[in-house]
Amino acid sequence: MQIIRPLVLIAALMAATLVHADVELRQEHTFDARPGQTLVIDVAFHRVDVLVQPGSTVHAVVELSTRSSGGSAERAIEAYRPVFEDKGDTLLIRSVRKRSWSWKSPNLKGRVTITMPPDLDLSVDSSSGSITIEGDLGDGEVSCDASSGSVTADGAMRSFRSDTSSGSTRVSVSRPLELFSADSSSGSIRLEGGAREARADASSGSIWLAGLLGDAVMDTSSGSITAQWDAIPPDAVIEAGASSGSITIRLPAGTVLSGTVDTSSGGIRSDFPGSFRRSSASFNGGPGAVELHADTSSGSVKILEN
Repeated sequence: MQIIRPLVLIAALMAATLVHADVELRQEHTFDARPGQTLVIDVAFHRVDVLVQPGSTVHAVVELSTRSSGGSAERAIEAYRPVFEDKGDTLLIRSVRKRSWSWKSPNLKGRVTITMPPDLDLSVDSSSGSITIEGDLGDGEVSCDASSGSVTADGAMRSFRSDTSSGSTRVSVSRPLELFSADSSSGSIRLEGGAREARADASSGSIWLAGLLGDAVMDTSSGSITAQWDAIPPDAVIEAGASSGSITIRLPAGTVLSGTVDTSSGGIRSDFPGSFRRSSASFNGGPGAVELHADTSSGSVKILEN
């Protein structure tokens, strides 16, 4: 019987431990910031968390980690080593692949944590990671692009735009946005707190918008649409289309409507006067009326008073 010497056994155990050890990288950077600049965050698989608070600097922390498997783990981490650049009007934080490596490379995890002042524009592009934004951006505008991940914003900003391939968009604001625009290939869209103009397109998911104050265009291939207005000016335009799902529009009492409603399979209910048939309705409020067009292939349409 072969006897394993103690030193050999200890070396083997240490090697096994090293194989399964974490390989990590953490880098921090602070930018001097001024109102009107744009903070750009360009990452791959990272989770992005942004906190807005008073101050005059942007502080960024980028963390990467993976399970070690020899040198491939270190090469993988190095390929995503973050870059920080001040380009005058743009402050850039980037952690994307700089070069290819073996397909055997370990899976990576990443996180970007940002503290930033208000009155900066914010642009986040993440291939496969969630994005969260919290705080009052003042007059700043937000743009998010997430190929595979959810987008959540809670606070205030001038405008909000998002484009997600596979993930939900949820926005809650303490004062109405000038513009809310969300496009989701597969995921729901939700807005609380309102907007003066809203656009929402969900290929596969529901749309829920509350506190609206003006024009709105909403479309979903598979999902319901619910939209509520706190106030609406004359001549505003509302367009809602659902291939397979119900549509509910809630408007202030006394709103005067023009336009049409059509449904291939579903009933129509309206608290506002118009001309009604089994699967269609028309409104003729005349000059200054709110123009409404709603269409669903399979689902009901409700136009209700708040």
